[in-house]
Amino acid sequence: MRKAAIITGGNAGLGFHCAERAIVDGFDVTLACRNIDKAEAAKSRLLDRFPKSRVSVVLLDLSDLESARSFVGRFEGNWDLLINNAGAKIEKPFKQTSQGHEWHIGVNHLGHFALTGSLLSKANENATIVTVSSIVARRGTLEFELEAFDERQAYANSKLMNLVFSQELARRLSGTGQKSVAAHPGFARASYYGNRMIRAAEYCFAHSAVTGSESIWQAANTSNGKYLAPRFLELWGSPSEARSVRTDLGTVLDFWNESERLTGVSFAI
Repeated sequence: MRKAAIITGGNAGLGFHCAERAIVDGFDVTLACRNIDKAEAAKSRLLDRFPKSRVSVVLLDLSDLESARSFVGRFEGNWDLLINNAGAKIEKPFKQTSQGHEWHIGVNHLGHFALTGSLLSKANENATIVTVSSIVARRGTLEFELEAFDERQAYANSKLMNLVFSQELARRLSGTGQKSVAAHPGFARASYYGNRMIRAAEYCFAHSAVTGSESIWQAANTSNGKYLAPRFLELWGSPSEARSVRTDLGTVLDFWNESERLTGVSFAI
């Protein structure tokens, strides 16, 4: 039986290169994206390179929890690999998701939390969930609301939430045969964003999106609970085990319960 992979934001950057790797490893790939035209273009590029592969496109807008739920209904069959890759970059001014959540936290964490919880019923017995975090997670807190909006802090919070979500999910999946792992790409050239200074710094100092995707893909092939990042200062190079962030279990459980309350999604594990 062929394996199935779902990759959020698989139309460009890190997600696209993960899709290439999945195809090489024999997966049928679903690109879960909010821009269908770009996703179809990415599908065409993949089929040009891998004519015998099976690639599908399904609409997923992580800024709308209803879209995350309806994605599950449109996804046919079961899955073996879910890569929670898509996400909001550092953006200002302040804006909200369809359900009124702060944009970075709503898209990066709550959208993926709802998607993963809703998809678990269709997961195969040895399924793997990879959640993409960031080195800036170390500067984050598990606060869902900021007293004064700071786009960099909101982004850092959302990336810490990605990591803590992955780790707590790993704890809950322990002994089930399924696994949850995390990774971050280091300083990688991703899809275009930011001002000229940011783009110039990426051009001069960042490694490629291909290299950045290696941590994500290798994480999918490690054991439950692992967290991978580039080897050198967690910014550049080949994948290695990353330094995690310690959070006490009580705080994690409060965070998990609040995530369930805000999304309306409970995990059946």
